Amino acid sequence: MRFYAILLFCFFSIPLFSQEDSVKQAELYLQQANQIYSQQKEAIEIAKELYVQAASLDPTNVEANWMAGSLYLETINKDRAVEYLLRIEALKPSYRFDLSYYIGRAYHYGLDFDKALEYYEKYKRKLLGNRNYRGKDRVPLEQVNRRILECTNAKDIIGKPAQYSVIPLGENINSVWPDYAPVINKDETVMIFTSRRQEDNTTVNVDKDNFYFEDVFISRKSGDTWSPAKNIGPPINTEYHDANIALSADGKRLYLYKDEQMGDIYYSDYENGQWSEPKFLTDKINSSIYSENAVSETSSPDVILYTSNRPGGEGGIDIYYCTKDEKGNWYKSKSLGPVINTKYDEDSPFLAHDGKTLYFSSSGHKGYGGYDIFRSVYDSASGEWSVPENLGYPINTPDDEIFFQMTADGRRGYFASVREGGIGFTDIFMIKYHGDKDHTPVVFLTKEQEELFKSLEAEQLAQSNKFEAHELKLMNQTHKIFFNTDQSAIKDEHQAELDSIIRLVNKHDVLNIDIAGFASSDGNPRYNLELSHKRALIVLDYLVSKGVSEERIVARGYGAIDEDTTPEQQRRADVRVVMSGAPPKSP
Repeated sequence: MRFYAILLFCFFSIPLFSQEDSVKQAELYLQQANQIYSQQKEAIEIAKELYVQAASLDPTNVEANWMAGSLYLETINKDRAVEYLLRIEALKPSYRFDLSYYIGRAYHYGLDFDKALEYYEKYKRKLLGNRNYRGKDRVPLEQVNRRILECTNAKDIIGKPAQYSVIPLGENINSVWPDYAPVINKDETVMIFTSRRQEDNTTVNVDKDNFYFEDVFISRKSGDTWSPAKNIGPPINTEYHDANIALSADGKRLYLYKDEQMGDIYYSDYENGQWSEPKFLTDKINSSIYSENAVSETSSPDVILYTSNRPGGEGGIDIYYCTKDEKGNWYKSKSLGPVINTKYDEDSPFLAHDGKTLYFSSSGHKGYGGYDIFRSVYDSASGEWSVPENLGYPINTPDDEIFFQMTADGRRGYFASVREGGIGFTDIFMIKYHGDKDHTPVVFLTKEQEELFKSLEAEQLAQSNKFEAHELKLMNQTHKIFFNTDQSAIKDEHQAELDSIIRLVNKHDVLNIDIAGFASSDGNPRYNLELSHKRALIVLDYLVSKGVSEERIVARGYGAIDEDTTPEQQRRADVRVVMSGAPPKSP
């Protein structure tokens, strides 16, 4: 878009001014930012940076600080809003009725849950003390209470980080425009997703929100690389909104959402190298006055999952299932029930290829901000779903995580999110699972070795007797790998120690490796958690590069370590050799 390109040129051509001219130049930036923000929403990043410049040159400018902070809350690096909002609190706390709430939001996004709770409670007291206030800058009590609960949940969830890493898919898939709703076939060779990008769009027009209309794009995988995404073309895409929502396991049936009636589900079949004209799914699922916007096939051709805001659920958007009669016609829908559905919204269900594990997004349950991704397993014997489990950090954040798909082997997943590492707006990320969730490690302690061995199965005892003295010594140590400030690269001095661990675990099948990453207490909680996670993963990558199977390694980051040591001693990863509690396979 020509206007957008001109703005980019103008922004990056603006020089930084000296402090002497700060107020005057701050006003200039403020005027430019107001003009850009009001004209083009896709220029929000440029407007944000101009507001940041204005606030930096004149820290007393309340409007500049508010716009810089509020736009950070709308884009990436949301926790950076704290700096600007706190300035307003110091300069003019009466500037907005809900100022304390938004300071709490900024701390919330930064994973500083104690500070977030402090400001949420502060706003709640103000709200309860002004019950008759009805201004536009009033946040309802129910919403505040939900945020407080999310922070309480988060303190428990973040303390148990998941064994995942999150990887942006890069420019072959993502663009500077919103990209979301990735769906894959069972073989993980085809990815289809929705984008509002300008490039290769079916129409040159933009919608009323100044973004291009949704189009469906496709990419194919060769080795480990996704090909540059291409517009899937007609008859899937039209000159208006077209969005995919699911793909069959064989990759031959694509489900689509169309903004017809209140929102309906269609499908298209891939036949003779072409996609068929989209067809209305069924009026037993689609309704004329409610919205149906997500779907997932099950292992049975006679059952399908979908979402709707119709009555009969728990409230908001809920997950339903529809079954076929003996003649093969869709005939009856029913809610999945209160174990899965809440009074909040549940969306984008995906039933894994095992036929019993359900992944879905929810703004309810034990979440810690926006939509979180949850997992529940169906017990066919009892006919019940398990209590949904939050997938935890770093998959879930206080922002929205939605449209999740898991590969057939359960080692990778794809979802859409707004976070660092992306290209712009909503991007598509891949998650990798590190370790085996069923792995129950047994830590060796010399003084308890005989007692411990007695508790092992006979076959495992036979294996343990094969350890040599120097191997037992390696197993009995907590190996500390230290890092420089703000860095996650392994120092040369630690490579020999890690190589000895590698030789040990490659020799004995019963051994696994646990890696715990840590950071020092300087830095905000979110940064510390991300850095500790990177440190754990860099050790994992080193071990894998030397031939250790990734399935034998558990790697997690725990943020700042709570111990009375120097910062230099806290910047580390602890590596332990452990034995699986389950009997090993015979050699």
